[in-house]
Amino acid sequence: MITIKDVAKEAGVSVATVSRVLNNKGGAKPETITHVENVIKKLNYKPNKIAKSLSEGSSNLIALLVPTLNNPFFPELVREIEKVANENGYNVYLCNSDDDRMKVEYYLESMIDHYVSGAIINSLHVDASDLAELEKRGIRTITIDRANFEHPYSAITVDHTLGAQLAVTHLIRDEKCNNIVFISGPKNEKSAIDRLTGFTLALNEARHPVKTHICYGDFGTASGYENTKALIEKGRSFDSIFCANDAMAIGAMRACHEFGIKVPSEVKIVGYDNISLASYMYPTLSSVDQCKEDIGRLAVNELIQLIKNPKNKQKQYQLEPKLVIRNSSTINGGSINE
Repeated sequence: MITIKDVAKEAGVSVATVSRVLNNKGGAKPETITHVENVIKKLNYKPNKIAKSLSEGSSNLIALLVPTLNNPFFPELVREIEKVANENGYNVYLCNSDDDRMKVEYYLESMIDHYVSGAIINSLHVDASDLAELEKRGIRTITIDRANFEHPYSAITVDHTLGAQLAVTHLIRDEKCNNIVFISGPKNEKSAIDRLTGFTLALNEARHPVKTHICYGDFGTASGYENTKALIEKGRSFDSIFCANDAMAIGAMRACHEFGIKVPSEVKIVGYDNISLASYMYPTLSSVDQCKEDIGRLAVNELIQLIKNPKNKQKQYQLEPKLVIRNSSTINGGSINE
């Protein structure tokens, strides 16, 4: 493996000169710089980025802490964040916590050990003291959506109350549904709580009586399937299902199919997240788009500004979701309600 010492020896200069050339710090004659650059190309020398991080105490590495990769929304969010980070010369250190506090603690320590420059945090198991410790270590932070607490650092949230309200209003007002099942996420999860609030607001605005039934899932496909299957087997009647994410909506659609219940003519279904798979389901799945492209771009750009300008003030953002209407909730799918 070629080292910086090998380059210096071949070029007949000091290691310090090679280092200055590599880091564009000047201090050498133009012909020396050209000579060293030619030697670097000749030897195909690649600087050791880890060693550089150790010496400088920072890196071009951004940590991304996510709660799970089982929910299709998060791999798509990871892809968006990675794309924008790479466009700006940063690499992403992916940390999948599986919603486990012990894994979160491991990754928080690992972020410090890897000299990451910043961290994008999406976890219920990170608290204000964790963020304060990262910031104290010079790691700038921005949280996405799932933080269950107020904090003084940069944050991006989505108005999930509005998102759920759009979905349920569509079922009640546009599709004249009057017997709605809501398959919520976990009771202690902030975004699930916000969606339940939006569900309730839409009911309060309804101009005709609406029967409801609320059950709780874990955002996994199986929980959408099992909850819907249980309702059908118990003989409970309903004309629509609103699920707190697309994975559970896909499970609900599968249960309806197994029992011969036609979607959307007998039961209308709306999900939440607008994952890529939603437009390839049969029927195509109506869903609330919670702006993952906007989240990814904004999170990375804001974090880079904080990294490059340490004195910048932290900012709080709230994004508005949109309802994408497809064939699972109406025979006239294909529009977007903003």
